[in-house]
Amino acid sequence: MNTRTKVIAGLALLVALWAAAAVPALTEAVQVMSARVTANHLGRPIGALVLSLEAERRLSAGDRPAGSELAAQRGHTDQARQALRAARDTWITSLAGSDSLRQADGLLARTEGLAGVRSAVDSKQLGHERAVDAYTALIDPAGVETPTVYPDQLAGSAAGLSALSRSRELLAEEDAQLAAVAGAAKLTDADRVRLSTLAGARRSLLASAGSDLPAGSLARYRELAGDTRLTTVENSVLRSTGEPDTAAWSAAYNELNTAQWELQNSATRQAASAATPHAVLTVVRAGVVGGVGLIAVIGVLLIARRSGGRVTTAGEKRRRPAADRAAGDPQPRLDPLLRDLERRNQGLLHRQLRLLDTLARRESDDETLGDLFRADHLANRMRRNLEKSITLAGGTPGRRWRRPVPLTEVVRAAASEITEYGRVSTSQVEAVLLDGVAVTDLMHLLAELVENATTFAPAETRVRVTGSHQATGYRITVTDVGPGMTDDDLATAAQVMAEPSPPAGGTWWGLYSVGRFAARRGITVALHNSLDGGLVAEVTIPAALISPAPLATDNEPTLDNPTLDDLESVINT
Repeated sequence: MNTRTKVIAGLALLVALWAAAAVPALTEAVQVMSARVTANHLGRPIGALVLSLEAERRLSAGDRPAGSELAAQRGHTDQARQALRAARDTWITSLAGSDSLRQADGLLARTEGLAGVRSAVDSKQLGHERAVDAYTALIDPAGVETPTVYPDQLAGSAAGLSALSRSRELLAEEDAQLAAVAGAAKLTDADRVRLSTLAGARRSLLASAGSDLPAGSLARYRELAGDTRLTTVENSVLRSTGEPDTAAWSAAYNELNTAQWELQNSATRQAASAATPHAVLTVVRAGVVGGVGLIAVIGVLLIARRSGGRVTTAGEKRRRPAADRAAGDPQPRLDPLLRDLERRNQGLLHRQLRLLDTLARRESDDETLGDLFRADHLANRMRRNLEKSITLAGGTPGRRWRRPVPLTEVVRAAASEITEYGRVSTSQVEAVLLDGVAVTDLMHLLAELVENATTFAPAETRVRVTGSHQATGYRITVTDVGPGMTDDDLATAAQVMAEPSPPAGGTWWGLYSVGRFAARRGITVALHNSLDGGLVAEVTIPAALISPAPLATDNEPTLDNPTLDDLESVINT
């Protein structure tokens, strides 16, 4: 297999791995944004159509359903349906899969049969109660959800808002049922059963809604739930032996129905606002995974191009036509451009991390804080890969420290750059300061060794990182309890770390990176098997890079609290 084939195969594998991580993240981000956009676009016309259907249901159940008032209301309903159809048939059709779009499609499909229901009402084929049932089937056929609540944009408040909306719809259905029996000398037993069933279900749903509503809506909710005027009228109607007092009912119904609709709308807005941090986090995560993954692909491509240039033999160069030599090789001009692009992308990643830190400081919800921490950890791991690709390509990462940094923080930062950081123990590292110029290289060197240890050691074991002064400088030891390495593998590993050119294949690339980081700062790395089993990696830092640790001060530069000079290179990137 020639070099070109190996490079193409490696790039194809990297692109496949990047796509496997980026596609789910981008898909989730698209779904979150689609849910919010479609709910904002379709919520109002859906609500208008539901209210129009409820008003038409009440008039259709009355004694004179063919009156002018009903005809006017049917016109309003038709206009509301046309408005929803117009909103549905715009660019919103490209955002498939959201709850609001599904509810809009269902409501439009059900109201296709509205003309048949009206014809049956006008011809008196449907009695009063059956007319109520026919319109209820158009609004909410299953009786378990409502067209005006969309769980995918409401986070944890969806259940409460759904109960509140269902309670209001049952109230409107109860009003239509009373309109159906208006004018009767008294309620029949069947009427009482139906009305009492609707009233009981309405009260139960209203009582259960409060546990899941947004905090900002609870005061108004308790005020409505504690208002007993409608309940008193309901009880009076159900106990009456003569004609029901529909006037008292209408006054109480109109007030509560309007109040519940306004409460539902305000609570929906609050719930959507509360879900905004999660939506932002989802989009940020997609941007980090997709964008930084693409940067990694570019970095590997740059390395492959540089490696490919080194395998050109001197004979091949001599055989190159004179015209080609005169034209010049574009690669030297391209390398600085690609490295500059990587440094700029590194600056964007640093800004992304600062944004995640700002969001975490403003957030008080434990679940959202956990998501922000995981996104921050993912971004740190991607920053490691980006800075690694810049270094191996011959460049210098933009993140640099100009003053010494506590070595304990460098060790902890290295552990945080791997997936299984929770398995790493860093408590036995003697306090010293590391020269700022070596911070980034040592951090990524240790991250490679620690990740190698957690990969090959059993999952239930810990990896210990210790540090102590030595006569030749400072020694950091990374110890695991894995299977260790054979003598041949130890010899190969030492050769790979010493060679300036990368090895063939991908088996030893991690240790090759260790060697390159070490060579940049005069650090030595030695691997050997432990007497107790497992592998020991000894990292010796030259004494010139180490200084004693002073007493802690507030303005001491750290990885989390760098000085303005330390950040200058990142800000200017």
